[in-house]
Amino acid sequence: MDSTIDTVIFDLDGTLVDSQPAVIEATIEALARFGVHVTATQIREQFGGGSRKLLRFFLDEVLCVDQADRAIDEAIDLRLNLQMSFTERVVLLPQARQLLVSLKDTGYKLALATMSAREVVDKVSSYHGIKELFDHVMTADDVIHVKPDPEILTKTVESLSGQINRTVYVGDSFHDLEAAACLRMPFLLVDSGIYVRGEARRKLRIAAEKNQYPVVGLEELLDIGEIVGRFA
Repeated sequence: MDSTIDTVIFDLDGTLVDSQPAVIEATIEALARFGVHVTATQIREQFGGGSRKLLRFFLDEVLCVDQADRAIDEAIDLRLNLQMSFTERVVLLPQARQLLVSLKDTGYKLALATMSAREVVDKVSSYHGIKELFDHVMTADDVIHVKPDPEILTKTVESLSGQINRTVYVGDSFHDLEAAACLRMPFLLVDSGIYVRGEARRKLRIAAEKNQYPVVGLEELLDIGEIVGRFA
């Protein structure tokens, strides 16, 4: 079976952009409207799995179950609107656009598979001029199960009429790694240190190396093109 890579799927936050300032501020402000006060450090410790999981964790800590049930959808909408208003705080990582253009020019199909909301993804990718580079975009709005469940990856591959063994997933977190590993999909870790820090970051890098997944640093994104070309 031909296993030449023809498709590259990217995570967004922490992989192509630094969205942390916008995400943290939006989360703090949204929760405060419900009398739930959290710090940036507390939020960082709960990253991964989408906004519903993140907000519900903190609402459950302070509110009773019924109150949290009533608040969650409003909190998600509020956080979404706040995050969109902070789009200018989202920074495209060094070499990210050059990498995407290079891969596109080489002939790879490109996709995004992210747990961010569709509206946020569309606005951020348009703001930074990278939206048109992707053949398909899959978001939290398009799946039932969040990462590390691989649903978002299988749906993305299907949407491109691709094959798992001919697709590389590029991400920055344990959830990204685990989702790819579940499918035995080739994976590449961007060790950006944006969302994964401290001991968790060290363990993530060890896990990637143990599974023989390539690792690139924040200033090495352009190396991804060469690495993808060596996958088989």
